[in-house]
Amino acid sequence: MQSSRTTKDGVRIYSPVLLAIYDFLIMRVLTPYVWRCSAQHYAQLYRDFMSRNHADVGVGTGYFLDRCAYEPGEVRIGLFDLQRNCLEFTARRIARFEPETYQCDALKPIPFHATRFDSIALGGILHCIPGDMAEKGAVFDSIQPLMHANTKVFGYTILNQGIRKTLLSRAVYFMLQKLKVINGLNDSAGQLAPELKKRFKTIEVKTIGCMAIFVAHSPLQAAH
Repeated sequence: MQSSRTTKDGVRIYSPVLLAIYDFLIMRVLTPYVWRCSAQHYAQLYRDFMSRNHADVGVGTGYFLDRCAYEPGEVRIGLFDLQRNCLEFTARRIARFEPETYQCDALKPIPFHATRFDSIALGGILHCIPGDMAEKGAVFDSIQPLMHANTKVFGYTILNQGIRKTLLSRAVYFMLQKLKVINGLNDSAGQLAPELKKRFKTIEVKTIGCMAIFVAHSPLQAAH
């Protein structure tokens, strides 16, 4: 049952062994051939919206942070994730930037009292969270302590409704859903947009293949 799932289900699979092959599997195989969305679309988000004062919530392997346009000493990076393996892997990978690391559950208010961030990436975290989009929307509330009035939030997530599916995408989605790696049988761009509109002044959501790519500017509930 979807309702019996927890945020821990989606992160259990991220062992050191998987993280070692994660970039190839996600960026070279699943994204282009299953979800039909070039990883360049994700990279463009980072090029366009990553600031010099940036946080990743749901860090994966830090693939795009490692390829960012900034040099050491030019950027502050905060890493937020429930999975310790992901935090440690990414922190080692981008050690030259001296990242801040925080282990936390993104469905719960994040206790954070340091300087807030100008940009926040939510790359691939929404489809790992159980529940429908209204429940997943709690992530945007949880990150409020990280945002100020002009923060930009961007990211991407796998959809299962309102998209054209292939036999391959159906099969892979079914397998990953059964393994509790991803959650969101009813996820659609049409459900994501209202959750963003509730919380941000300006939003943009577009669909490419099986992916929703989103950008949201200026949270409605944040410190000025």
